[in-house]
Amino acid sequence: MQCGLVVMARCLVLAFTLSLASAPAIAVMSGGKSEQPPPSDDHYAKGKAAFEQEDWQGVIDHMTKAIEERPWHDDAHNLMGFAYRKLGDYDRALVAYDRALALNPHHRGALEYLGEAYLELDRPELAKGLLDRLAAECQRIAVAASARSWQSDCEEWQDLNEAYEAYVSTGDRE
Repeated sequence: MQCGLVVMARCLVLAFTLSLASAPAIAVMSGGKSEQPPPSDDHYAKGKAAFEQEDWQGVIDHMTKAIEERPWHDDAHNLMGFAYRKLGDYDRALVAYDRALALNPHHRGALEYLGEAYLELDRPELAKGLLDRLAAECQRIAVAASARSWQSDCEEWQDLNEAYEAYVSTGDRE
């Protein structure tokens, strides 16, 4: 009887492993963003276009559909968070950023934007934690790429650091 359970357990593990092999990757452990979606991903492409035009509701509408099709798309969650933040819906923005970082803890854009959201919410201690985390991420990438100055090569860190320093020195909430 015990032998039958072992065989069944092995079959379940094999079936689970095979299902993972055929499933899309959930997280990207690169330095920043996921691979760009295929050109046929109309919702994401339209959402990116809306982002470039600062049409925040358009970003939300298209990214919602893109996420329905590809729930593992960290960039879509990140851009949706940015749009919610621009519309003043911080609760939904934080949820979207958290989801992007759960899918890809190395996502520099989500780290930057979440830090900026915390500054806007008057929570500089949380922004500082993200600034430090972003610095570590940028350093990790610089080491991998043999870059000399990670700070000059990491736009996300520069942007969040600038916002954080402005907040600390002047209390600027923008």
